[in-house]
Amino acid sequence: MNILLMYKPSPGHFQELKMAAPAATFFIAENTKDAQEKIREADAVLGNRYFLQSFPFAKKLKWMQSGSSGMDLILTEETLSHPVQITSARGIYDDEVADHAVALVFSLVRGLHLFRDAQKKGHWERRSLPRISQTRSLILGWGGIGQGIAKRLLALGSQVYAAALKTRDEWEELLPQVDFLILALPLTPLTRHIISRRILEKMHPGANLVNVGRGETVDELALLEKIQSNHLAGAALDVFTTEPLKSDHPFWREEKILLTPHVGRSPETAPYQWEGLFVENLRRFYSKESLLNLVDKQAGY
Repeated sequence: MNILLMYKPSPGHFQELKMAAPAATFFIAENTKDAQEKIREADAVLGNRYFLQSFPFAKKLKWMQSGSSGMDLILTEETLSHPVQITSARGIYDDEVADHAVALVFSLVRGLHLFRDAQKKGHWERRSLPRISQTRSLILGWGGIGQGIAKRLLALGSQVYAAALKTRDEWEELLPQVDFLILALPLTPLTRHIISRRILEKMHPGANLVNVGRGETVDELALLEKIQSNHLAGAALDVFTTEPLKSDHPFWREEKILLTPHVGRSPETAPYQWEGLFVENLRRFYSKESLLNLVDKQAGY
């Protein structure tokens, strides 16, 4: 059994991997060309880096373990048509992303992003602000992140609604009642631009949108128009259709939009949070057991 690592493991992590698959032969990809050569005889690949560039050269690949929760970049036409099993890092970063989402909600509730311009104008501005316990939120995306957001908001006294995407009539009916529409959605054919102009128009004036899922789930032009027309109070976005967000994007000039650079899952240094999952799934693959976080390719997550 040949295992290809698309990253350089720490000595401790590498030892755990070798213990999980004692008779396996391990290879480490140093660059794209090296990965393309070594993947030819690989039975399994661990890690995202170089994967898509080297995948066409794979001859007997059975399993790929991703270090990401979202699968939209991995599920290409080539990987969808190939029998390779793909597992994600779903669940590893739930708490971190949920923390960030609630921080964005707090910032919008208390208007933290709006005081900056007042300070630039050189005057002291105080205004009446709501409490988070007075807010109502609808969360779309009821995986670990969405549930983590709900748990935190409920603990703060906020009223929280959640609905499955397939019950579209139900969650659309809730839109006029909520102050926050919070998105923790994967990007799939079903969710691309699911937050359209029509959906935004259903939200009440003064409502806000928070997105910590994927940027392409939102029609960004429609969102900007609804904020500039004062139909919506604002938005807090950690993800965008194009990343990094271009310096001339109109979002930068709209003070009612709070922007963060895709740090819901922030950059890491070793030891990485996914290391334990990689080891356990390698043990399962080696022992021919069911894998954790197996991706439904057709569903997209």
